[in-house]
Amino acid sequence: MAGTSATSNGATEKRLEEAKGAKKGFLSKKTHFTRRWKQAWFQIKDSKLYYGGNEKNPVKSISLIGAEIEGLEHDGGFDWTIRPQGSKRTFFLRAGSAEDQQQWMVAICEAQMSSREHTSNACVLQ
Repeated sequence: MAGTSATSNGATEKRLEEAKGAKKGFLSKKTHFTRRWKQAWFQIKDSKLYYGGNEKNPVKSISLIGAEIEGLEHDGGFDWTIRPQGSKRTFFLRAGSAEDQQQWMVAICEAQMSSREHTSNACVLQ
């Protein structure tokens, strides 16, 4: 009798990636100098949040290890901030819905917690 493969239970590759914290997709990011919102591709991988113009070229990254994540409540937007540990810069991000915002924030916390370099700070979502 043959063994059952890990994907024979109907799990898709996308769900398997998300279970590992490999969340990816488009978000809006407030630009550093002009402070305008610009859409970019984001992907969590190896305790970093990579981003760039498209999924084939996410060349910039934000370290998630020890980063402070905070949800923002204003004007019905689905915004949150990430402040990397030891950095004065704060990254402002925006999702298209409250559900998407929550999924991203949870995935970021899971990436922080699963890192070998995990700090003792608990990841708290507000």
